[in-house]
Amino acid sequence: MGRQLKHARGSVTAANGSIALESLFQRPDTASANALRQPRPYSELPGPKAYPVIGGIINYLPGGRFHKKQFMDIHRECVEQYGPIYRETFVPGIEFVHISDPKDIEEVFRSDSQHPIRQAFFMLSHYNKKYNENVQGLLTSQGDDWSKIRKNVQQKMLKPKAVAAYLPEHSIVADELWNHVMALRNQEKEVDDLRPILDRYAAECVGVVCFSKRLGAFSDLSPESDAQRFIQAVSVVMDISQKEFKELPWYRLFKTASFRKLIEAQGFIREIAVKYSREALEKFSQDSAIDGEHGDLIPYLLSKTALSEREVLTIICEFIFAGVDTTSHHLSFVLYLLGTHPEIQQRVYQEIKTTLGDSKEITESHIGKMSYLKAVTRETHRLLPVAPGNIRTSSKDIVLSGYTIPAGVQIAMHHDFISTEDAYFDNAEQFIPDRWLRSNQARKDRHPFASVPFGFGPRACIGRRFAEQEGHIALIKVLRDYRVEYTGGELQKECSITYSPGNKMTFRFHER
Repeated sequence: MGRQLKHARGSVTAANGSIALESLFQRPDTASANALRQPRPYSELPGPKAYPVIGGIINYLPGGRFHKKQFMDIHRECVEQYGPIYRETFVPGIEFVHISDPKDIEEVFRSDSQHPIRQAFFMLSHYNKKYNENVQGLLTSQGDDWSKIRKNVQQKMLKPKAVAAYLPEHSIVADELWNHVMALRNQEKEVDDLRPILDRYAAECVGVVCFSKRLGAFSDLSPESDAQRFIQAVSVVMDISQKEFKELPWYRLFKTASFRKLIEAQGFIREIAVKYSREALEKFSQDSAIDGEHGDLIPYLLSKTALSEREVLTIICEFIFAGVDTTSHHLSFVLYLLGTHPEIQQRVYQEIKTTLGDSKEITESHIGKMSYLKAVTRETHRLLPVAPGNIRTSSKDIVLSGYTIPAGVQIAMHHDFISTEDAYFDNAEQFIPDRWLRSNQARKDRHPFASVPFGFGPRACIGRRFAEQEGHIALIKVLRDYRVEYTGGELQKECSITYSPGNKMTFRFHER
């Protein structure tokens, strides 16, 4: 029987484990039913009470109903009270409609304009306005500014050959990761907490992509090293970006403690970006072989696109803090699930062994053949997602679950909630990678928007291919040579702007 995962609804087990809790409610086909009657006005949409001047932020302050609660728990509480769609005002001017139906999510994505609006990272956007000459990156820009950046960046980020060009170097980083981990094992072959080590791995992978440079995260472990300060700065930015939804936006008027921390962290990330970007540029001349599939990221962006140097540095800074936490947390979750479900881990090992044979080198072709490994990572994204959901601002009036949502309203799509509902996934609480295999009929019958971990459409995650490659190569390397056993406590999840393990991730690594 697989180890259980404590979370808002119950436990996660393998298919042959304990019976999962039933869904909280059986939701009717709201989209079909509501199509037969006139949509209700936005004013009738229920939700938590908002107050004059301060809105609903009081709910998140000490004494409020949501104080210190995880976003997933808050959403579940609201769904129980108001239904699968509700309205919430954080502060005047920041209002959200929360949705939990794949049909609604599909409607939102497919009604996106040519330039989808995603208003998030408000404090980071304010920082860019005040201290970065109002130059925004992919995360914080909108409209034509966003379109310009996306158009210039996507050729390098989305082409499979361009991503695969980094595979040899990522493979070396993965070797160093596991050599470092094995050197840290105690007499019981146990490593006390894998999380900070995976942070270093993710940082090294980002350094390879952004700067064509190793940061030294496995060689210089002192707290004052660039690598360690870099990782800490990334953590600060991500943590503060989440907390902005639970605080009044006083940073717009003066430098709050949180905003000062953001300024300091962003300043160091930018310092590193400038330093290593200049080093990368010195290696290449204007006539180097740089295009969408060859050459390194910074020389390409500066020499082959219409982006300014400040725009490029802003983009690089975003890649850094968006790429470290997400990769690290996802790998923690995958290893946890495999480490608590040995029969599934054995199937992955057999696939790796069969695919690689005697080959020491791992190629793009090898990874492409590992369908079960990909199913495992896909199932992990469903069951233990890194991203709780997506946000869009409606560009036109739209009908969701029978309510007319006017243009200009921010819509929060709760993929994490949907992914654990039996209404959309059979045995939703169980870890069943087979549900993602192409041969599985249930996959064909499932609503395609019930799980979209990287988003959809023009504003989908632009770093997806890199994140997948970094994750796959690390997993292949360790599972080929070691049997992984999770020996830590019951998994706790914490939600900042992403989900992360809230407890030590203790593993035992047995040689095969």
